[in-house]
Amino acid sequence: MTTGQRGELMKLKTILDQIGETGARSNELFSKSIADLYETVLASSLRDSEFVSHLLVDLLDRNLYERSDDCRWWALTPELQAALAAPERDEEVVERITRILEYINRLYTVYTRLVVYDASGCIVASTHPKQNGSSVVGTSVDALTLAQVRALRTEQDYYVTPFAPSPLYGGAPTYIYHAAIRDPDDGANVVGGIGIVFDAAPEFSAMLRGGLGNKTGMNALFVDRRGCVISSTDPTRPVGATLEMDPALLRLPNGSSASRIVIHDGHYAIMGCTASSGYREFKVSDGYREDVLAVVFDSFGAVRERPGAGHRSKTVLKSDLTERGGREFATFFIDGSLFALPAEQVLEALPAAKISSMSRADRKARIGLLALQSDAENQGSVWVFDLGYLLRGMPSIIDKSSQVIIVRFGAQTIGLLVDGLHGVPEFNAAQIMPSPFAGRTDGALVKNFIKANGGQLLIQAVDVSSLFALLMHPEGMAQATAFS
Repeated sequence: MTTGQRGELMKLKTILDQIGETGARSNELFSKSIADLYETVLASSLRDSEFVSHLLVDLLDRNLYERSDDCRWWALTPELQAALAAPERDEEVVERITRILEYINRLYTVYTRLVVYDASGCIVASTHPKQNGSSVVGTSVDALTLAQVRALRTEQDYYVTPFAPSPLYGGAPTYIYHAAIRDPDDGANVVGGIGIVFDAAPEFSAMLRGGLGNKTGMNALFVDRRGCVISSTDPTRPVGATLEMDPALLRLPNGSSASRIVIHDGHYAIMGCTASSGYREFKVSDGYREDVLAVVFDSFGAVRERPGAGHRSKTVLKSDLTERGGREFATFFIDGSLFALPAEQVLEALPAAKISSMSRADRKARIGLLALQSDAENQGSVWVFDLGYLLRGMPSIIDKSSQVIIVRFGAQTIGLLVDGLHGVPEFNAAQIMPSPFAGRTDGALVKNFIKANGGQLLIQAVDVSSLFALLMHPEGMAQATAFS
């Protein structure tokens, strides 16, 4: 068809048009089937992400429920009650309190330290007392915490500090669980309190990693209602950072889950999110509220936008087989738009996978060598140039549909990388019009436009002489990105 000879050409074109139409219908059918299968897989993945996020937030609530129990239980220790209720405490009493706390802390390693303080808030004993070279013993808990502990009405009540930096945790954020220590003879009289410092960093991290298991490409985070990160497996979002989320997800009702497909860090990802609902009476009926959301991201591919690629289905050309005397063009896609080359200057097209890559050095448009087919007129190899780069200044993405068009001009032969082939349609002279930029002296590659489908589709015709003039003179390559 590229020879421009008549004879049986009209019959051949009719047959090829029918084949093309059948191929388009088959492609549409397969595309629909693949899309349906893809939707099924995505639906399953969305459910899985919700399940994982629900599991993670349940792990957190059940773990922290134990912390609320621990502080209340240890506040009932008779030795602690008697020591704080005594009018005076000598070194022997303080040492006995410290030994009790150390014994507990050895059994419960989820705590950085346990402290006991008197009614004024002064810490009288602590495990691991050294903090940044000084002892926490003799320091005081903050006034708000002391007021909250002294206001606890029963042995079932407790107080948890907000997730924030604490001097008892080396200045890092954590939860500290407090319970009132009462006079053994007068339960209404609060004589002090116990504070247990949860080792938040490793414990929360272990929950997240345990919930994810061995799944690759997944990250999980605990965040509060403002999106502030409490813990994260994503090193780019440390504790204290803010996770950008849909405000509707931050307002999820307690116990509810949601999932969706999002763009996350330049990747398409499945996102699952669940809001905590508490465990037993913890965060449910005990008066304590501290909502936490578990968020899971499962990335499945980088965002690779190819402008205009979605318009290929709109580039079916309507031909009139009764017209004669037209000129044939080889048409092809770049970024979803149609371009054309004179068919008489096109020798063949070969898959881009056959390109032998090499260093581009100072000629970024030249991407490698390609061996010609054995039955081609000129055997041997040709240089391959990225036509997309020459037209828009950005390297093309080579995939399975990428092709190399072999073009000859005079005694020179080159290969041009394009995104995909289209056809070899015929256009009459009335359909070809000059580009508004055809008179430019900077070597613009598109000199003409072709009006197809009654003028509703414009095809950009690449001027071969300008193209070869550019490629055969290396100094012109610096201007290549200005051509369009």
